[in-house]
Amino acid sequence: MRIIMDIIKFNTTLKASGKDYTKIVFWNRFIRNPIELILSWTPAIISLVLLSLHYYSSFLLILYAVCWFYPIYIFAYQFRSSVNYHLKHRDPSEEAPCTITLMDNAIMADIPEHDLVYTYEWNQFTNVYNKFGYYMLFNKGRMIVMLNQNDMPEDVKSAVPAYIKSHVDRNICKINF
Repeated sequence: MRIIMDIIKFNTTLKASGKDYTKIVFWNRFIRNPIELILSWTPAIISLVLLSLHYYSSFLLILYAVCWFYPIYIFAYQFRSSVNYHLKHRDPSEEAPCTITLMDNAIMADIPEHDLVYTYEWNQFTNVYNKFGYYMLFNKGRMIVMLNQNDMPEDVKSAVPAYIKSHVDRNICKINF
């Protein structure tokens, strides 16, 4: 870790893993953009209201059951399966040690184990969130960079929020922390 002039450097991994990854994907998929959450639970709520108003027959009871099992299936099975699949089949460079360098013109991720260097320019970010111990930088709906605060030394941890705020284009990037 080093803070030199207008450069901040620390060692981390490129992406979250394990439970952190699961929390972040759940938040990103259902909370940050609640459309899927609303669309999956609305039929269940409507069926509950209709059932409480005594609108039921054999057909409607089957329909109500489907309306309740669909969102449960989405959350209990499909979401977990997709997260586990992604973690199992993700690019190995995402979990490899890397050095993150915050510079005046960009964020650079250097992954020597895989001979990769990624550069993310500050003007490409449209949203920045501080959630679950990560700074998550998005371009529209796509997460571009994750900065793990647990891997930052205390002096870096205290400098990063102001650094991000001063380098993103505040006309196009919304800061959510």
